[in-house]
Amino acid sequence: MATQRTSLLLGPDDAGRFVSAEEFVEAEFVEPWIYERDAGRLVVVSPEGQRHLDDSKPWRQRLSRYWLEHPEIVEELAVQAWVRVDDANDRIGDIGVYLVTNRPVPPIPDRVPELMFEVVSPGRPARKRDYVTKRREYFQLGIREYVVIDPSSRAVTVFTRGPHAYRRRTLRRGQVYQSPLLPGLAIPLDDVF
Repeated sequence: MATQRTSLLLGPDDAGRFVSAEEFVEAEFVEPWIYERDAGRLVVVSPEGQRHLDDSKPWRQRLSRYWLEHPEIVEELAVQAWVRVDDANDRIGDIGVYLVTNRPVPPIPDRVPELMFEVVSPGRPARKRDYVTKRREYFQLGIREYVVIDPSSRAVTVFTRGPHAYRRRTLRRGQVYQSPLLPGLAIPLDDVF
């Protein structure tokens, strides 16, 4: 007797399909694509290729090392960090950093990382999603620091949460990324570009 699939299977051909928050949580996804929801519609993002992995690798390594050396500060580091923006929008960030807290926190995707890192992929839609859409949504969620790594311009834009908007600073080669949220972490941009 054949077993019947009970969860929804979503793939690249489903791009643009309306998917509820509940369906998105329970769905199975055709790999290797990455899936988000925008205004309730399924967005299919191409899988991370070698270039994206190469560009994110030094950041993943340094953040992972920091996590291992500072478990009293960093509780979790998530690659492809899933966050629920609202009932119609789910996003996948490249690297999410969750800090240790004494207060109860909801499970992912409702738990919000304190820091989110994005490596910009080539193309106008990816740039707009990372610099405009995700910046707005991440501020709405309360993400305290949003770091956009742009290999094409060899720059890192750090958005630090202020009372009404993110404050923006851009770092280039010869400078060092540091964050008050991760004391002691120093990533020279010359080492990552």
